[in-house]
Amino acid sequence: MVSLRFIRFTQRSKFCILPRIIGVKGLQLQSGDRVLRFATLATRMEQYIQGQSRDLVDQAYTKFVSIMFVTLEKIAQTDPKYADIFLLENYAAFQNSLYDLANVVPTLAKFYHQASEAYEQACTRHISVIIYTQFERLFQFARRIEDLMYTITPEEIPFQLGLSKMDLRKMLKSTLSGVDKSISAMYKKLQKNLTSEELLPSLWDKCKKEFLDKYESFVQLVAKIYHPSENIPSVAEMRELLANL
Repeated sequence: MVSLRFIRFTQRSKFCILPRIIGVKGLQLQSGDRVLRFATLATRMEQYIQGQSRDLVDQAYTKFVSIMFVTLEKIAQTDPKYADIFLLENYAAFQNSLYDLANVVPTLAKFYHQASEAYEQACTRHISVIIYTQFERLFQFARRIEDLMYTITPEEIPFQLGLSKMDLRKMLKSTLSGVDKSISAMYKKLQKNLTSEELLPSLWDKCKKEFLDKYESFVQLVAKIYHPSENIPSVAEMRELLANL
């Protein structure tokens, strides 16, 4: 009897959650609070099932969360421009709202870790696009060098069209002159369209780390190909600049 009542309860609850995700127009208007109802539902389910079958409630969690995650991914695909922002905000909301329950319910812990991985992947994609867009010429230059290193020696690269020392100097001047403004622009792009402002500090930290890693690889590449290397800001100088912004 309890099982039958519980099944009816979960069936009714399903329709209370999913329309909240699906029914919002425009990904840029969607935010993590679309998944918060599930946390409330999970709390009620834990109370409802006291003394009864653990398997029953775990099956309900699996059904709800699986549908929820699939739905989020499908919505994200409808607008690639906002997809990663939408995903990272929703997966972050899922983690924040389920943190306490995930520590005591193994099934929810599994989905918590799945949401955490999906959040990190969405962050990485979003941050990479922002960095590459802001410093496109610098990283395009580096990519051309890396591609050529598969077919010719490092010593030959400065003699290739568009990759001479003069080309390098021109690129550095256009890219790194006023680099503080470029970094500020990167921060503003990260902030733009983000409805969950509380995520911004951690996203910015990730962005700075990713940028420094890419910049360090670029500096090492330049030193290897154009020795003695051109006069460009060191990684330490760039790190200090980022810390002061």
